[in-house]
Amino acid sequence: MRAWILHPHDPCVDYASGVGTMINTFIANAPEDLELKLIGITVDPAHRPVGQWSKVTVGGREIDQLPVLAAHPSIRSRIPVSLSYTRRLKKRLRRLDLGRDSLLFHRLEPAWAAARLPNQRLMFLHYHPEDQVLGKGTEVTWRRFPWLYFWLEKNLLPRVDHLWSERSDAIEWWMERYPALRGKADFLPTWADDAVFHVYPEERRTRLRSQLCAAAGLDPAKPLCVFAGRFEAQKDPMLLMRSWKALEATHADAQLVLAGEGSFGPEMSAFAASDGLTGRVHFAGALSQQQVAEWLNAADAFVLSSAFEGMPLAMIEALACGTPVASTRIGESPRLVNRPEHGRLVEERHPEALAAAIAEVLRQPRDRDACVDSARPFTPRQVLAPVYDSIRAAQGGRA
Repeated sequence: MRAWILHPHDPCVDYASGVGTMINTFIANAPEDLELKLIGITVDPAHRPVGQWSKVTVGGREIDQLPVLAAHPSIRSRIPVSLSYTRRLKKRLRRLDLGRDSLLFHRLEPAWAAARLPNQRLMFLHYHPEDQVLGKGTEVTWRRFPWLYFWLEKNLLPRVDHLWSERSDAIEWWMERYPALRGKADFLPTWADDAVFHVYPEERRTRLRSQLCAAAGLDPAKPLCVFAGRFEAQKDPMLLMRSWKALEATHADAQLVLAGEGSFGPEMSAFAASDGLTGRVHFAGALSQQQVAEWLNAADAFVLSSAFEGMPLAMIEALACGTPVASTRIGESPRLVNRPEHGRLVEERHPEALAAAIAEVLRQPRDRDACVDSARPFTPRQVLAPVYDSIRAAQGGRA
């Protein structure tokens, strides 16, 4: 079997983005008889030049990568990376012999570049259009051209061989709009790599907490929370910053580690400096999966303030590390946080409401086993089995 991943993705980057992380775990957990090729982008054109095939290793799995653009997936530019990538991709596809190979997409734009090809097309969409395209809190370029987005959607989605999304309400929404999708569109939960995200022994967690806090200028004896994600409008990081200020009423000593980067970074830093949070908030930058797992094991809680999500990958990763969650109620989060031991979800998008949820989680006794049980069903091997089977069936193998 052979499949091509067509996405503006560089597997050699430490990702704050859930989609990039999911692509990497898809590669790392693919069956041995599935050959994978990636047409993506490169952040290091000196070592992985544009237009040249190279070998990259992802989670122990070696694949062929062809960058068609030099860009960073997490840095916004005047011309969207997805647009520049799609133009280059369309030209490159004309010169490739794809045979009966399967094509995998995580955005509509690259699927447009391959619209005339007869190959099996498998689509993963990680959003609900009412949030991502029409929502007030979205930063994506489509918000300025919703008519173009829906034209693209109308011309592409009914023609895919299968559509998966981690938003069950989005699947229903698409099937309502495009009856041709019925029978070939399914909810697919997000997955977290259990080889990376798991509970460490108590002694190791205690040692890590001391080491990480010392390096970050934090106090390991004080409450410690972690956020991991992009500093963009979807994640509403300023709500989290204001919630940390409101948390002073009950937990003035609580500390927050922010793992990620994005356009809201300067505003977040300025807020921390002006509102007296400098000693309580640490900006860790973009971290590898392993580094995030270490912080999650060391932390007392994981916090999330998103305006909208699918099924939050970082939330599964936290629970898999035995760490409870305090979050806004978004997307499929109730599938994960449905007992007090798992954490708290809040309906109100107010700093005081989120701060109160964080305080409750910090006060309650830890039940790491309950957290792990919540995340247990969402591992790559379990979740991705139907995807691998679909590729096998289309290429004449046995599912």
